Amino acid sequence: MDMKKVPKEVMMRGRGLQMIIVSIPLIIFPGLELYRRYFQGGERKIQVGEYNPRTGVIREFDEEEKMAVHKSRWITRIFGDK
Repeated sequence: MDMKKVPKEVMMRGRGLQMIIVSIPLIIFPGLELYRRYFQGGERKIQVGEYNPRTGVIREFDEEEKMAVHKSRWITRIFGDK
């Protein structure tokens, strides 16, 4: 189908539907995670290690390092610990 022959109104409506379809997962998945955290008492996931691409090894954090990394993240500074 030649896109130059499609009326402008149809193109605008198609683009609007495309934006709706793309935005649905971007709303649902974070919403499910927030529901799990706030209403079901779920805990926030904390980084437990880091990957070194040069050696290919995952280094596990100790408890103090886990909390230091957790508290230094910008999302924790904005929304708090829970």
